[in-house]
Amino acid sequence: MSDVLRINASTRSDRNLIIARAREAILQSGGWVLDFKLFSNISICISFEIAAAHIEELRAALNQLDLRLSKQSHEALESFKDKQEEGDITGTLQITFIHDEPDLKRDVPAIPG
Repeated sequence: MSDVLRINASTRSDRNLIIARAREAILQSGGWVLDFKLFSNISICISFEIAAAHIEELRAALNQLDLRLSKQSHEALESFKDKQEEGDITGTLQITFIHDEPDLKRDVPAIPG
């Protein structure tokens, strides 16, 4: 299956707590986290794979989190629900963190040379 499930959400909750809970939601739904990318403390994009038969479990798990899913994300989850017999689905969960904190600054070690 070549379709990709794209889920976009936002939250005002603690970034570290939501990241941990989103990871658990994917794992508890029978999915696997493949990769993630952090964009300072503004956003995270989690790449995952999940069996089409577990999309409804993922939707229920995400609804338990303090996330506001976009209308397109709800529609995407609904459309993938009908693809129960089509094997594994690759997906992304992009979460935007709404807060007043300054950007995270990380020291990058100097490379000798």
